[in-house]
Amino acid sequence: MRKYKNKKINKNKNINTSLIDTLKNKDIFRENIEKNIGSLYSANDILNREFSLFHIEELTFEEDSPRKEAFENVLGALRIEGVNFVYLLLGNKQGVSFYFGIVKDKHYTKDLELDVDDIGKVILKSNIEGNFRGSKITEIVGDDKQTIRDTLDSMQSFARVDGVPSVNEDSENFQGVDRLVDVMLGDEFALMVLADPLSLEEIHDIERSLDDIYNELSPLAKMNLQETHGKTKTSGSSIGKSSSDTTGESTSYSHADALGSSKGTSKSNSKQGSSTGSSDSSTEGSSQNKTETQGSGTSNSKTTGESVNETKSDTENTGASKSREYADKSVNEWMKYIDEVLSARLDYGRSKGIFHSGIYLFAKNKGNLLKLGNTVCSLFSGISDNKAPLKLSYVSNDREIASVKHFQLPVSGISASQNEKNARLLFSKYGNKVASWFSTNELSVIAGLPQKEVVGLPLREEVEFGLNVKQHTIHAENLLPLGNLVRSGSQLDIAIDLDKSHLNKHTFITGVTGSGKTTTCHRLLDSADMPFMVIEPAKTEYRILTQLHDDLIIFTLGDDTVAPFRLNPFEFFPHENITSRVDMIKANIEAAFDMEAAIPQLIEAALYECYKLCGWDIATSTNTKYDKPFEDGVYAFPTLSDLLEQVPKIVEQQGFDDRLKNDYIGSIKARLQGLLIGSKGLMINTPRSIDFKNLIEMKVILELEEIKNGGEKSLIMGFVLINLNEAIKAQYESYKNAGKTFKHITLIEEAHRLLSKYMPGDNPNKKLGVETFADMLAEVRKYGESLIIVDQIPNKLTPEVLKNTNTKIVHKLFAQDDKEAIGNTMALDDEQKKFLSNLEVGRAIVSSQNLEKPLQVQVMQLERMSTTESAIIDKAQIRTLCLSFYQKHYKKGLIKGLEHYSNQPSLAQIEEYLGSTMNGLAREWLQLCSDPANASHDTFRSVKNYLIKNELNDRQNFVADYLASMLYQEHDLSRKERQAFLKSFINDVLNEKNSFTRDDKAMLRIKV
Repeated sequence: MRKYKNKKINKNKNINTSLIDTLKNKDIFRENIEKNIGSLYSANDILNREFSLFHIEELTFEEDSPRKEAFENVLGALRIEGVNFVYLLLGNKQGVSFYFGIVKDKHYTKDLELDVDDIGKVILKSNIEGNFRGSKITEIVGDDKQTIRDTLDSMQSFARVDGVPSVNEDSENFQGVDRLVDVMLGDEFALMVLADPLSLEEIHDIERSLDDIYNELSPLAKMNLQETHGKTKTSGSSIGKSSSDTTGESTSYSHADALGSSKGTSKSNSKQGSSTGSSDSSTEGSSQNKTETQGSGTSNSKTTGESVNETKSDTENTGASKSREYADKSVNEWMKYIDEVLSARLDYGRSKGIFHSGIYLFAKNKGNLLKLGNTVCSLFSGISDNKAPLKLSYVSNDREIASVKHFQLPVSGISASQNEKNARLLFSKYGNKVASWFSTNELSVIAGLPQKEVVGLPLREEVEFGLNVKQHTIHAENLLPLGNLVRSGSQLDIAIDLDKSHLNKHTFITGVTGSGKTTTCHRLLDSADMPFMVIEPAKTEYRILTQLHDDLIIFTLGDDTVAPFRLNPFEFFPHENITSRVDMIKANIEAAFDMEAAIPQLIEAALYECYKLCGWDIATSTNTKYDKPFEDGVYAFPTLSDLLEQVPKIVEQQGFDDRLKNDYIGSIKARLQGLLIGSKGLMINTPRSIDFKNLIEMKVILELEEIKNGGEKSLIMGFVLINLNEAIKAQYESYKNAGKTFKHITLIEEAHRLLSKYMPGDNPNKKLGVETFADMLAEVRKYGESLIIVDQIPNKLTPEVLKNTNTKIVHKLFAQDDKEAIGNTMALDDEQKKFLSNLEVGRAIVSSQNLEKPLQVQVMQLERMSTTESAIIDKAQIRTLCLSFYQKHYKKGLIKGLEHYSNQPSLAQIEEYLGSTMNGLAREWLQLCSDPANASHDTFRSVKNYLIKNELNDRQNFVADYLASMLYQEHDLSRKERQAFLKSFINDVLNEKNSFTRDDKAMLRIKV
């Protein structure tokens, strides 16, 4: 029996454990890594042309588009050998500035595929603009580059952040660089990230090295211990006995000849127990024999046998076995780290990019540097397994600082053993650059853009609008240039044109003050190349168009000292009937003023009475007093003063009691009497109107700035539109008969003054008046008229205006009700309506018939027009243009008395008629003639002195004509007879005769 005991440990003692020892001693390893920085290659001074920087001035984003992933796309596009990506965050007391850049890697010895500037402009800038569409990016050039470098040189404390940032997927909002900026707000500091892309071969080399390390660590992760015990016992026996007896006889004879050969081989293999064996043999021979034998014999044999076998066997086996497994936790953690962390980062970076990355901090003092460093480590460290966490290390090595200031990653010249290389690799360091390898996922965390707006970098949310337009559907002659297409805030070199043939479907333009409405209007008016009329209630911003159009004429309504305007609202056109004109006047008064009870009807009745007194037949619209009432120099129409004169009589006829009668008369006079005073009276209380048929053949601006009363302004705008509407109808027919097409544009600013939305509680008369004007404007389309309605408060306008305009141009709006009112008519969604508050100056959302979707457009200013203060048009120039118009149409009688000139008067003569000299004479003469019988000597002398002082004493014919035209009614006397009477009166005054006692009222019917 044999017993044995066996003990075996399954551990390969040939495996090198020095890597594990190095990794376990982290502190010494980190010290060794930092020591490697000791002998840096000196970096050459970087030239300005060898780096390209871009300042991110404004960042746009879309709500559902992650900015981190977008920035990864930018980094992924910069995998170019020979260049470093530069991320620079500069902070000062005013805020922060973000810079992205490209710099030549001075350690790269080959030629670059593109110049650094080209890489910056063509690749970096384009990718930022493409992934952050609409962002404002400015290239840093010249002295500005040096200023940034000087700022870095002025910093006195430096640090490096070693390790790898971690991405917290569930709390990315708490890792934004905006939090870093908020912490450092007001401090002078710099955060620089330098990133050198790894080639695909280098990435594969890292993968292979990690695989080798993993395979090397794998046998060390577990150890097996086995123990075996055994016992065997065997025994046996055998007994045998035998005998034999044999008798035999034989005779034999043989003869044989033999010749033969033999050959043989043999091979054997054996295996038994724990030993094996094999043998080979071979034989070969030949023989030749001759034998002859003869013999005989006898034999006897006897055999007796007995056998007994007995076998006994006894076997006993006893065995015991133990197995134990030992695990090395440190080795297993490193293997898990390689498998789950490093390999995952490599898988991500293989597709998106991996960069040698260095994080450097600059500050004015060590306190700010410590705050900056600790904040960086805190913000950009995660909760996941990271064997290379961020750690702040102060930098004092001059060569390292110099390299970083030249935007170069420091490079070490110390060689490392294979174990040291492997250890560095596990800590995300590769090669001899003083940097860690980051995938774009990690790099975009620390070199990213803010999630929220910070001081120094505005963030603007961008909403998508349409990007395509059916430009090919517009004929070349109908192209109306508007501006350039805007995509996500960025202006593209794609022209957006409106269709001129669609203008007669009307246009609505809106936006708050200063948003660019007027520039848009300038653009449309100039590009359309049609006659136009601008009705401008409150500003003088269209005067500047005189730079573009020499034939443009401006009228300043309510200000006769600049460019007087004459408008008799009761003068109608030959094709028009009195009833229609009265209805429109009544509607205008209702729309402009709050008219209670029967006031509109009373005014209507007074108007009819005025027409009758002037010789008009209401039913036939013909005149019995004048054969040619519409001819130049004929005054056949009532005036506003005639209306006020008839109002008390009409009210008296209605049979109201005294209180109600006085209320009505007082209300009407209160609203209209102000229109008879001063410049307003000269403008609107006049016997004849400017012929609007002449105006619509020209480019005209009507300014109402000097009319301050809102109700009166609305009323005058209405009177203008009434005359304009009828002139358009008349001219359309005239053009049609001549085989031509009539086209005209009317632009109405502040249209809500006349076309305001009816609100509950408003007088029903106002609603009727607004509806009348809305219908009138809607109908003019068929006459070739194009309306451009401009208002900064869309919600104040009657809905018909918004619904009946085909083209809508919307600049910035703030009020929600305004955005809803206009947005609903343009098919804008909620996000687009909300975005209207974010539009920049000059940008607008445009909707028109040739656009499938609303577009964002940058309206282009007119290149030929200066908008500087020095370009403001002088009033004298405006007045000259206006008086030239009156000079041309002097026969019309717009300035009463000019029609008597046999030849066209000079501008000086027209100026004299309109000037204060003649107005003063009229006042003096009225005072004298109010009671000539009792006029004192001083009164006569005052008029005489006025005539002499103003050199009118030798111009009696002129003075007589003027007084006859301005102060006296038409009479049976001829013009010469009236002139003779007045010359006689003037002579008496000049001779200081008190014989001026004729009954002037009876002879000449003075208007007093």
